[in-house]
Amino acid sequence: MTSVKMTSANPASFRLNLFKISWLDWLLASLLWLLALLFVAGLVHIVSVFALPELAQKDAYSRLSALTQPGQLSLLPAALPGQEYAPFEDPALVQGVCLYDLDRGPLELSADIIGDGLLTFSFRTRTGRVFYSMTDKAASHGKIDVLILTPKQLEAVEADDDEEELPQELRLTAPEKKGFVLINALAAFPSERANIEALVKSMNCEILSETNK
Repeated sequence: MTSVKMTSANPASFRLNLFKISWLDWLLASLLWLLALLFVAGLVHIVSVFALPELAQKDAYSRLSALTQPGQLSLLPAALPGQEYAPFEDPALVQGVCLYDLDRGPLELSADIIGDGLLTFSFRTRTGRVFYSMTDKAASHGKIDVLILTPKQLEAVEADDDEEELPQELRLTAPEKKGFVLINALAAFPSERANIEALVKSMNCEILSETNK
């Protein structure tokens, strides 16, 4: 009867083969993860490209354009849930808005400050990002006077300045050609609201023509 001699595997060789298999599994898993990541990134990019036109139509400037026109100051209506026209709307605030489109010319905003109620002005890009803000405390001799311009328009205005006389208005260079000014005025009591609305309506928001620049 022939006997068969059983030999055991070399432990070192077994560990080496196990390492090779584990390394191959890790490599395949990494490749699959990378492919999945590239697929998701490509899908997000495609969706973003198709969604951009619709999203652009829903920015703050576009929503406000349904209520007013550049160079025209308008009071914002009371907001309904999910239909706010401006950020941080508060029932105690009277809000006015003035759109600007600097392709039409610089925007001049002026206001006579009456009383000591809270009054703020925020200058925003079309998406609503604030690039400058001020309160009624910045008034000079009871008046706010601001000019919003492009860098080129600012150069033209400065070229016409009288060297012996300082500019009376605050000049702001807007980061974008389209945007808006948001005016917030506090009506501390309901009985004050009509007077505060009249104050905001009395402010002047005007696009300057080429001859006025």
